[in-house]
Amino acid sequence: MSPEQPPVVAVTYVYGGPADVLAARRPEHREYLRGLVERGLLLASGPYDDDGPAGALLVFAAEPAEVERLTDEDPLVRHGVVTERTVRPWNVVLGRVG
Repeated sequence: MSPEQPPVVAVTYVYGGPADVLAARRPEHREYLRGLVERGLLLASGPYDDDGPAGALLVFAAEPAEVERLTDEDPLVRHGVVTERTVRPWNVVLGRVG
């Protein structure tokens, strides 16, 4: 990572709130994330597609403290759908994201 590039941060969500709230807030959540993509802060995001716990992975190009603040504002976090969240710096060694 060069000095002018922000760090890459991986965020995991686990969904455990009410399914009806998830369904009702999903469009607002996706619009919020779309705005982060347009600002160059969110590189990729999407739900897990297996039989494990419902959740998602989000990959950001921002400082971890900023990512904490940004995900605090996510409608699914604000409305209790996200019951677990981890924010961790991620060292991309091979390949690239974004």
